[in-house]
Amino acid sequence: MASKISSQLKDIVKSKTFSEMLENIPWVYIEFLAFFPLWLFVLTPLLQLIHVFINPYAHSVAYATKTSAAFICAATIGMVGVLLYILKHVHTYGKPSLKSVIKENIPMVFFLFVILMIIISTLINGFTRAALYGDIYRQESFFEFIGYFAVYFLSATIISDKRLKAVLFYTLISASIPVAIVTILDSRFFRIPALDECAGASGVFHQFNHYAYYLIIVILISSVLFVKEKKPWARVLCMASFLINNVMLVINNTFGCYLACFIALVFAAAIISITEKKFNIMSVVMIVIFIAISGIMSIWEHTIFSNLFTFAGDVGNVIENPENADKAGTGRWTLWTHTMGYITEKPIFGFGVDGIKERLALETHNVNDRPHNEFLEYAVFFGIPAAVAYICGVFSVYLNGLKNRMKLDLYEVAALAAAFAYLVSSVFGNTMYYTAPFLFIMLGLGSHRAVS
Repeated sequence: MASKISSQLKDIVKSKTFSEMLENIPWVYIEFLAFFPLWLFVLTPLLQLIHVFINPYAHSVAYATKTSAAFICAATIGMVGVLLYILKHVHTYGKPSLKSVIKENIPMVFFLFVILMIIISTLINGFTRAALYGDIYRQESFFEFIGYFAVYFLSATIISDKRLKAVLFYTLISASIPVAIVTILDSRFFRIPALDECAGASGVFHQFNHYAYYLIIVILISSVLFVKEKKPWARVLCMASFLINNVMLVINNTFGCYLACFIALVFAAAIISITEKKFNIMSVVMIVIFIAISGIMSIWEHTIFSNLFTFAGDVGNVIENPENADKAGTGRWTLWTHTMGYITEKPIFGFGVDGIKERLALETHNVNDRPHNEFLEYAVFFGIPAAVAYICGVFSVYLNGLKNRMKLDLYEVAALAAAFAYLVSSVFGNTMYYTAPFLFIMLGLGSHRAVS
C-alpha cells in the first residue's frame, strides 16, 4: 500500500503538463482534500473537551478558534479539492453541457441562489459588524453563512469513497462518547471544573440546546450504522454511542430535539426498509430502545413526561386561544409571530445578518434575539426568496435520494437520516457556527452521485 502511494506521488510530481498531472492524480486523492477539513470539524467537540481540561478558562474563545481554523482549512484545502475535482472531471469526460451540470447538481443550484441573496442582502443592508464578523456569541458572519453552502455542503458532495465516509462517521461517533460520559458525570454525579463555564448539561457547547443538535446527529448515525453495518466492532461502537448519547439527550432536556430524534428514527426505519425493499425489524428495535431508555431514565429524570404534557398544552392553547399563546414553546410562539411581522416589512432581501437582533429582544421582552426557527431566520435575514431556495435545495437532496434509493450506501442513508433529525429540530432552533455545519456536511454526504 505504501509503495503504491509512493509510486502515485512520484507520477504526480514528474508530470510534465497540467493535463498529465490531472491524469496522474487518483480520484481518492482529490476526495481526501475535501474530506480532511470536514474530518477536522467533526473532531472539534473532542478537541474542545481536551482543551478545557488543560485550560478551563478559555472555553468560548477556544471553541471559536477551533471552528474558525476548521472553516479556513475547509475554505482553502477543501475548495482546492473541489476545483481539482471539476478540472479532472472535465479533462476525463469532456466539457459537460450547462443542462447536464444543472441536472446533476440541482441542490447546489438552489444553494447558489441562496448565496446570491445573502450577498445582495448584505450589500443592501450594509456591511455591519454582525455581517462582517458575527456577534461575539454566535460567530456567524455573512462569510460563515455562505460557507455553509459553498464550503461544507459542496466539499461533502464530492466524497464518494466509502473508506473516507467510514472514517468521517466513526470519528464523529467515537468523539461523541467521551464528551457524553464527562457531561453525564458532571451533571449528575460530581462537578468537573473543566466544564464550569458550561450552562446546564451542555457538554463542551455554550448552551444545552446546541449540544442537543449535536446529540441527535450522532444518535441517528449510530442507529443507522448499527442496523446496516456488518463488522462486529463497528456495531458494538455504534450501540455504545446510541445508548450513551440517548441517556445524555434525556438529561439534556431539550424537548424539540428529543421530539426530532424520535421522528427521525421513524424516518430512518422507513428509508432503510425502502432501500432494502423489505421491512427491517432491527430499525424498529432501535426506536423501541430509544423509548425504553426514555422510560427508564424517567425514574430519575422527570423531564420527558412533563415536556410532553407541556407541549400538548401549548398546542391546545395555540389552537383555542391564539391571542394568549405568546408563552407557548418557552416563548417561541411570540418570537415566531414577531419575526413573521418583520418578514412582511422586507420580504425580498430581509434585514441582513442579525438585522433584527436588538428589535426582537426588545419587542418580545425576551432574552432571545433570534427567531428560534431556522427557516424563519433565513427569511428574515436574507428574504423570502432565499428561504424558499434553501427549502427547495434541501428538498431536492431528499428527492435525489428517493430517485436513487436502490443505489444509496449505508453512509448516505445515515447522513440523510441525521440531516433530517437536524432539520426537524431546526423548527425550534437557531443556526450556530459550531452546529449548523453538521447539517450541511450530512446533506452533502447524503447527496448521492455516480462514482467517478
